[in-house]
Amino acid sequence: MGELFSEAQALMVGGLSADAAPLQQQARRLMYVLVEHDPGDREAKRMLGSVLYGLGSTLVSAEQPNEALAALTECAGIYEDLAELGEPDMQPLIADVRVRKAQVLSKLGRGVSAVVESDRAVMTYLDLGADNSDHPLCLDLARVLSLNANVLYNHGDHDLAVCSADWAVRYYLAKAEALNNAPLSQSFMHGRYLRGSAGIAARVHTEQGRPEIALAVGGTEVHSARAIARSNAPEDLAHLASALTRHGLNLREAGRTDEGTELVEEGRGLVPSAAAEATEYWQSVTAHSTGDNGVPLPSSFSAALTAGARRLGDDRVPSTLRELAFDPAEGATTVIPSLRCPVQIAPAAAAMLAELTVDLLDDPDPYSAREAGLLGREAHYLFAAASQAQVISMRYQFHDFGAAWARMLLALIPAFDSDPAGAVIAEDLAGWLAGITLQLQPFALVDQTTGRLVEECNLVVERLLRS
Repeated sequence: MGELFSEAQALMVGGLSADAAPLQQQARRLMYVLVEHDPGDREAKRMLGSVLYGLGSTLVSAEQPNEALAALTECAGIYEDLAELGEPDMQPLIADVRVRKAQVLSKLGRGVSAVVESDRAVMTYLDLGADNSDHPLCLDLARVLSLNANVLYNHGDHDLAVCSADWAVRYYLAKAEALNNAPLSQSFMHGRYLRGSAGIAARVHTEQGRPEIALAVGGTEVHSARAIARSNAPEDLAHLASALTRHGLNLREAGRTDEGTELVEEGRGLVPSAAAEATEYWQSVTAHSTGDNGVPLPSSFSAALTAGARRLGDDRVPSTLRELAFDPAEGATTVIPSLRCPVQIAPAAAAMLAELTVDLLDDPDPYSAREAGLLGREAHYLFAAASQAQVISMRYQFHDFGAAWARMLLALIPAFDSDPAGAVIAEDLAGWLAGITLQLQPFALVDQTTGRLVEECNLVVERLLRS
């Protein structure tokens, strides 16, 4: 077993992930033999989980995301079984598998499921008290927040993404001395996460018109990118060129022309293609990307809510929903969707948000569908969080809240399915709808309205998932 690990590790270091995966698959088969020989051996199960986690990471590097997702799902099951048996210290391991699964799901385009997995991973670390800078898991929380920010930036609310990124940066800067004194491999690992979270923070603060904050965090991105680029790896050099370009353009916009131009020219000289792409991105963000009618396209929950009120009328957006929004510039700690409100009131808030989503989808303005897409997914995340937490109202009033959830997904799925770019999200939502429909099935036997809803849901699930 040790020889398999060593050989696989050497191949990974050499960038030969595809060649390392078969060795780890062999290690998985050997571990299953050991577990089957002695099912009560918890240490063997722990080792099996570790093998599966490593295999998942290798398969991601080998560009085999579906296989990676299967391995990580298998790993999560092993760790959850151990946790139920009372094995200590399993929750951080489960959270790490969840956030890794979130990255794979995001890569596959299944952004809705990615956000839910990432949400649960962050919540686990918060429940363990890792948000205290003296906690031994603080750096792990920073890492998970950085990964969470990436998922949210690509598939969720940019207000949540920037808060998650900002807090990751804060924790990393608070631990700077410890990281500087850590082994080089650990410093580089966390340095990449710091670079990533600082980059997302700089992008969103620029996008949302907060230049001073964008400059501060952009400087952190450039500093960390310079340190990581000492590896001379092509992707690290490209990231440095991008960071230099975006930060330089922000400096020029702030009136620091000479300083900014120097960075822009450095970026262009380093990796011209990355610098050109960064310039194009910066120009689109600072021009406040708009639709054909000149109306800004929402990238945040608060912007979508404001647009929804403008289209449907202020009276259609109750104060409860307005309170779910927040200002990222004010030190907000809302880093995941489930922290928008106390989980006990999440079903009621989600139901109101779901109703608003359906109304927007009925609005003839084609841009209403974009806002509905963002708001509907946020409603879904609140429903999912309440369901996972087994909130009493979700357990004993599922006939009402489950039906509201299903009706919203029935309206939302076609909006994504009609766009080739949204087809995978439509399938992702249909997977959730299948689970909700199964829970509504008993109510369908005694209530005709629910019965018709279940039939309609089954038709959509059949069409998207079983065709």
